[in-house]
Amino acid sequence: MKWPMRDRRPRTQEVPGAGPVALSGVAKTAGPAPVVLSAAPALLGAGGPVLQRVSGDGSRVVEPATGAEPVILGITHHGPGHFVVDALDGRMRSGSQLVYTDGPFACRALVNADDRPVRALRIQADGPWTVEVTGLADAVVLDGHAEREASDVLRHEGGPALAQLRCTGTPRSADGGYFLADVFEPDGSGFLDQLANHVGPWSGEVPLSGPCLLYARSDGPWSITVRPVGGPA
Repeated sequence: MKWPMRDRRPRTQEVPGAGPVALSGVAKTAGPAPVVLSAAPALLGAGGPVLQRVSGDGSRVVEPATGAEPVILGITHHGPGHFVVDALDGRMRSGSQLVYTDGPFACRALVNADDRPVRALRIQADGPWTVEVTGLADAVVLDGHAEREASDVLRHEGGPALAQLRCTGTPRSADGGYFLADVFEPDGSGFLDQLANHVGPWSGEVPLSGPCLLYARSDGPWSITVRPVGGPA
């Protein structure tokens, strides 16, 4: 798979001595809390229980306690500036970039569903953020059509189908925003196919295997419409 990876912007401040913290706890960096918090979009899941939660304010490294089990990460940022989340591999190097954006933001990410187990998350932020871990049962069932505001994880329970994908891009990103859509085994046991990998606004029709998990990474709105193979166009 090819993951979206962008160059880092210079950070004006890093918190010294910010080592890993357990994801089941709560950690905050030193310094005054922001006077005004901007609201991030609400996350929509299937209602599965939150297995772990961690909140912070600023740059941190957190270690999930779920090991190599496939899970969904609900990521929310309330700061006004830059926000980056990298998934780190066993050697604590960036193996994939889950978030790269500015301002208030909320998305859901799928990790450990391929041959890239995530050991930790490196979070670079200028304000408050939260990460919530849920199981794969929290993937929203794709019932013909879905619209999302950013990265999300959906579950396709039907058979082979055709999917119309559309992303509008985002003006707050210098490159117009990215859109990367992959499908995985329903139980998260492996990668199946890549449906899209584009920068800026894009739309197209792609084959969709089923059943499967669909993980779309996007820093802007996107939608999907599914119809069975042989169904009306």
